[in-house]
Amino acid sequence: MVKTILIVDHESNLTSALGFLLEQSGFRVVLASTCAQAEAAMNEACPDMAMVNTTLPDRSGYDLCQRLLAVAGAAGLPILMLTSHSLQVEREKAFSMGATDFIVKPFDPATILGRVRALASGAA
Repeated sequence: MVKTILIVDHESNLTSALGFLLEQSGFRVVLASTCAQAEAAMNEACPDMAMVNTTLPDRSGYDLCQRLLAVAGAAGLPILMLTSHSLQVEREKAFSMGATDFIVKPFDPATILGRVRALASGAA
């Protein structure tokens, strides 16, 4: 069964590259650049996991993390937070909002793919 990954990031170069990497690895990818688009995609695509940038144009990614987890049936949705901030406080905030994992940009494609595979399979 093909797993669906929701990528929420306003950086189109990053989402394109991540989308390509994940699709080439057998995942179905749904892209969103705003919280509003992500919430609509959540209802339509029913993703198996989400990758969310901490900084989005219409709200914070942390807020989106909480909102995605509040959607009926999504309480166990794995969420990988993406950020360019390497401060420990950012990591702690992500986990306190319900994120499953946290990665700092730039990241190695093999690292991100390994994390996505683990989260999407429920092994994390």
